[in-house]
Amino acid sequence: MQTNWKKTTITFIFGEIDTKPVKIVLQNAISAPAAKQVEAFGGYLSSLTGLPFRTAVVATQSDIA
Repeated sequence: MQTNWKKTTITFIFGEIDTKPVKIVLQNAISAPAAKQVEAFGGYLSSLTGLPFRTAVVATQSDIA
């Protein structure tokens, strides 16, 4: 069987723990982003928005042929 990558979506979550989170979604990211890359980009977005970076969720979709 062969796995064909389709897309990767990264959801960045910002805000204080006691407030409603703000989410920024990046679609069609690279196939396998490293944790350090995601963390660094979350830091860049945090500096642009002024909100603290809480976490990120990476979801990858693939076809199996």
